[in-house]
Amino acid sequence: MKFKIRRFDGEKSWFDTFDVKAMPHMSVLDALFQIQDEQDSTLAFRYSCRGAVCGSCAMLINKKHRLACRTQVSGISGEKVLGIAKYGPLAKPEIKTGNEILVEPLPSMPVIRDLIVDIEHFLRHYEGVKPWFVGGETLPETEMLMSPRDLEKVKNYAECILCGLCYGACPSFARDGDFIGPAALAKAWRFYADSRSKNREEIVDRVDATKGIWACDEVYRCVEVCPKQVPPTNAITGLMRGTIKHRIKTIFR
Repeated sequence: MKFKIRRFDGEKSWFDTFDVKAMPHMSVLDALFQIQDEQDSTLAFRYSCRGAVCGSCAMLINKKHRLACRTQVSGISGEKVLGIAKYGPLAKPEIKTGNEILVEPLPSMPVIRDLIVDIEHFLRHYEGVKPWFVGGETLPETEMLMSPRDLEKVKNYAECILCGLCYGACPSFARDGDFIGPAALAKAWRFYADSRSKNREEIVDRVDATKGIWACDEVYRCVEVCPKQVPPTNAITGLMRGTIKHRIKTIFR
């Protein structure tokens, strides 16, 4: 099994090809470890949990946005590499890989080294929406409970692992890195839609901007690539509706 990996040393970029001994149930992350241990100790990539919980190993595998730890080598061997249009949701077949697997860093983020990208900008956008719960100035005497119906509205959005795959796939973020982005806006919706939240107007004020919800192209690429089935585009359209309601209320105050 051949792995073709994009390398970067801080100055120049190139591809290296490695022969990997495929093992049963081997993930792409396992293969990268094998290459690092047996062939090139300088190969750099980010990882942590190895169980699709931390989101650290997000990368482009055969031109698809994936977590290396949950992508089985046996499942992608021989698949077609898709050339994804930079600003669109559609992809067209370009070449067949055969036994070669192509591994590249996430697009739309600065590369630090090899498969490691700089996620500082991504995290700054996330922090900018103030992704935490605000329940009022006084503490309640009992638990702040939610009904099952209210829970259904937000529970998917609590599953985000901050892997950044949605940012790598987002045409709006590729076009403008100042776009707040799918993960941050999905988290903003998680707290906006929470029936116990007391700061909905503040949330609207943070996302109601040309670089916020209105910059979304609504092509659902973020929904397609999310490993946890979080639907950021649905969250963004929900925030759009909430923002319009907020504006109308402001006019008639």
